Amino acid sequence: MKVLGIDQSYRSCGIVILEDGEMIHCEKYVTVQAMDIFSRAEQLTTHLKTIAEQYQPDLVSLEGLSFGSMGNATRDLGGLLFTIILGLRKSGFDPGVIAPPTVKKVATGKGNSKKEMMIECLPDDVRAEFDALGVKKTTGLSDLADAYWVARAAIEKE
Repeated sequence: MKVLGIDQSYRSCGIVILEDGEMIHCEKYVTVQAMDIFSRAEQLTTHLKTIAEQYQPDLVSLEGLSFGSMGNATRDLGGLLFTIILGLRKSGFDPGVIAPPTVKKVATGKGNSKKEMMIECLPDDVRAEFDALGVKKTTGLSDLADAYWVARAAIEKE
């Protein structure tokens, strides 16, 4: 089984593909910050469609929205989630959405874990691949970790 896990964001999107439980692709995708959010949502969706078409995953999963968050950014992130799902559906994929507490529980055994704990719980080989990309805690490591655990949660859900 091949799974595409996505931690979507306007700033730094984590993308991980697992095949039979082994990571075969990972990347941090950054949209052009000078563009408006609509163009950035379209740019990210186009990139995700390209990845999905290239790898042909059996499952595609995105991390759901955090219902504890407040402010205008929550509306923007809702629009991003909708845009990505619609774009992937138009390409023949049927993405699922996994709630953040479920992702955290798969990663750490607790549904209210901090990002640092999710990073600490990564398998050593996965963490080494993320480190080889040059990402740090301040530059997208948590996005990649989230994408990895989203993919793992999708496998457990299946």
